[in-house]
Amino acid sequence: MNLTPIEGTSIAPVQIQPIEMPESLQETNGKGPAFIQMLGSQVSELNGSLEQADQAARALAAGEDIPVHDVMIAMEHARLKLQLAVEVRNRIVDAYQNLTNMQL
Repeated sequence: MNLTPIEGTSIAPVQIQPIEMPESLQETNGKGPAFIQMLGSQVSELNGSLEQADQAARALAAGEDIPVHDVMIAMEHARLKLQLAVEVRNRIVDAYQNLTNMQL
């Protein structure tokens, strides 16, 4: 089976600017990294994993000599990380809703 590269298609990558956090959220109180810093580093790692999978898929589609199983592994790795991030977000939102519905 011959695969021919897709020609003439070019999609510019999206540039995302980091958001500056208030000083009160960045304090660590000497106990290790703040929650917001840890969350930010994990989101950055997730983004890197998604970009790596995207680059591998584009390279395969362009006809470069890249093993298909490497592309599938990178895509599955990125999918699992994204699925974990969505579940963490769901838990955080659920906890916030429980706190706001609490009677004082």
